[in-house]
Amino acid sequence: MKQTFLTPLSVAAAALTLAACETHPAVAGPAGGCPITSSDNWNAWVNAMPGPGSRPTLIVTGRVTTPTGGYQPALQLEQVAESHPVQVSVRLHPNPPAGPATQALVTHDVRGEWPMASQVGSVTVRCGNAVIARISPVETAH
Repeated sequence: MKQTFLTPLSVAAAALTLAACETHPAVAGPAGGCPITSSDNWNAWVNAMPGPGSRPTLIVTGRVTTPTGGYQPALQLEQVAESHPVQVSVRLHPNPPAGPATQALVTHDVRGEWPMASQVGSVTVRCGNAVIARISPVETAH
């Protein structure tokens, strides 16, 4: 009788093959009710460069990974606390696919820009019920 031994690599390959065939709904990832699987590379700065018709603009960028293709993540200004310096909250809207989507993790670059006071102390990025990033201090480019 011949014995067959499965190596960890063959087991992992078989699991990936099966997982690629399954359809999973968007699940709550590490961000408490937000269907992203991870986020990183968050930055925020105020562009206050001089010039005709220019006005200070808050720019927030980051990278999020979604559980499937078809997502169209976007940032929306949520709240500006009028303190000194200003404290800003933005919300990540994952915007899941409306129909069938590829069953693979997809990484998206996100960016938001809003007219803002030239002094911003911090930016908080929320998704679902969780804070996924807090950026402080926020530099101003003059």
